Amino acid sequence: MAEGVCPPAADNVAVRSAQQDARKARRHRREFLIMSIAFAVNHAAVTTPILYASSVLTSTAGLSGNAVLYGATLVVSLLFANPLFSLLGSNIGLSVSMVCYAAYVFLFSVAAAACVQTDAHGVCTEGSLVQFPAAIVGATIGGCGAGLLWTCQGAIFASSAQRLAEAEHKGMGATTAELAKTFGAIFLGFEAGVRLLTTVLREYAKLSYSDIFYMYSSLALLSALAFMATATNLQSGAAVLNAELFSKILAAGKLWRDPKFWLLQFTNITFGLAAAWLAGYVGENILSKAVSSGVIGFASALTSALAAVLCQVLGTVSQTTGKGPILMLGAVCFALLGALSKVGDPTEWGWGALVFYACMGVGRAVYESTNRAIFAEYFPGPDRSPGVFANVMVFTTGATSVAFVLDATGRAGVELHLLLLCAALTSPGFLLAAVLARRGEAQELLAADGIPP
Repeated sequence: MAEGVCPPAADNVAVRSAQQDARKARRHRREFLIMSIAFAVNHAAVTTPILYASSVLTSTAGLSGNAVLYGATLVVSLLFANPLFSLLGSNIGLSVSMVCYAAYVFLFSVAAAACVQTDAHGVCTEGSLVQFPAAIVGATIGGCGAGLLWTCQGAIFASSAQRLAEAEHKGMGATTAELAKTFGAIFLGFEAGVRLLTTVLREYAKLSYSDIFYMYSSLALLSALAFMATATNLQSGAAVLNAELFSKILAAGKLWRDPKFWLLQFTNITFGLAAAWLAGYVGENILSKAVSSGVIGFASALTSALAAVLCQVLGTVSQTTGKGPILMLGAVCFALLGALSKVGDPTEWGWGALVFYACMGVGRAVYESTNRAIFAEYFPGPDRSPGVFANVMVFTTGATSVAFVLDATGRAGVELHLLLLCAALTSPGFLLAAVLARRGEAQELLAADGIPP
């Protein structure tokens, strides 16, 4: 055999190894795609009723239901998401959460059907005795599901990125960016479609809101069942049942000792404040007066559609520019959402008032894709990813809850200043977190070589 020529057996081993890696990569992508589609259908069917809560239900029932929904999400994300994740595993946990979401929409539909009187604009002014308890019970179930839902989705996202990176021999940064843009486009695309469909079914098919939401509850349940039937490795938590649950309850809080964790929270807080500002202030005080309240559904669909498209664009761009500039773009758009509210009289802008929803669309694309990819990259591994994504929900939901309270108590000015401040701190926080991450990596390399830091 000539010198320098590899034996045929070695070639065969290399080829088989490459083929195995390719099969693994295809399987991981397929599993991630199944999760993304099922999740997107379920979430779109569930979140749409929230937009109509204050008009389809009485003001008391609608606002109380939303408050309970966010409050339950906050509590479960902080205290119970990790132990439940440990007991159920990511796939079963996600399935259970999606079923809870379907139950929430069903009870919301019951509450909507319990409206007995509306005003000239179609707003519910009086409900039967069934409406309030149905709204509250449904919101409680939905909030419990939401608290676990995003923890499981984040764990699946991080696990898929890590396994795909290993199979394709790529870096985690590029893989998380790719999966983030895929998930964001699917997630937001379905959301935009369902919100447009709601308006079409109501305005043109003349269906009642209760009938529409009954359809959505069925759609949410079907997506959950489809995920259960098609997702592979539906693991249980039997292997960790003996772990101390108290330590699991505190697991989400253990990340708080890492300064990078706090420095990266500004996008989550800013998004929560911006979402509340758009829903609680812009819709009622600007868009409804500049055009009409009837276009709020279309405007919300515009936000989701724009975010879906930009998730693809920004995910690709971030692989060239890095995630920092993309995060800065989101922060600027969130700041503009607040700042433009005080420029002149936006109620005289007519259709130009849709600029607020465009700003939110850009900001949300950054939040749903680049921001989640950053957390998956900075806190990888099964020990940290569930906790960190539980905390993403804690801070986002907490900010939204605080903003709604401020708005309801006449402190919208405080809410606006908090929005602008957190938007301004987003990029400095990320840059400092990146510095700390590089320093930590350098110290790990020195330690591996036996050199004291």
